[in-house]
Amino acid sequence: MKDTNQVQKALESKAKKELQEIVDSFTEALTKLDSTYLQARSYTLKECRSKDALVIDYVRRDCLDYMLHEMLVKAYLKPMVNKKTQELLNKLELI
Repeated sequence: MKDTNQVQKALESKAKKELQEIVDSFTEALTKLDSTYLQARSYTLKECRSKDALVIDYVRRDCLDYMLHEMLVKAYLKPMVNKKTQELLNKLELI
């Protein structure tokens, strides 16, 4: 790698792959449920139990995978990359 920008991109890529593995694990469990009980065509997502909660009523399986991955990326990518960067710097004894 020629510069820190490439290192940053590599760390981001590694973090995204780690998050995708979490999504894949969840969707594999859904596949097992589908094969055991029934093939779900869609899912309903509800924000919380309140009457006025945000509800997404029809989420196709392929969209669910994408939504879960994007949710995790938005929630965890930056802190994951920051932690991986710090761990790398500690290993290199730069800081």
